[in-house]
Amino acid sequence: MPQLAGVKTKKNFKGEVTHVTFNVKKHKETITPILNQLGIIPKTDFQKRCENGVSVKEARKISINHLRSIWKK
Repeated sequence: MPQLAGVKTKKNFKGEVTHVTFNVKKHKETITPILNQLGIIPKTDFQKRCENGVSVKEARKISINHLRSIWKK
């Protein structure tokens, strides 16, 4: 296995990799999604507010229905 800057591995007596240590500053873009998925990095307020948001398609449908209800009045 080639050595990669900012990555350290530990192997057991069989030679199998058991632990991997990453330098987050060097590999931030690659590691961040994994850390978020595992819940290691806490969610920002923006992420918490947007969790239950609607998609663009749904928002468009809601907006069109609302405008149609106004025009009928």
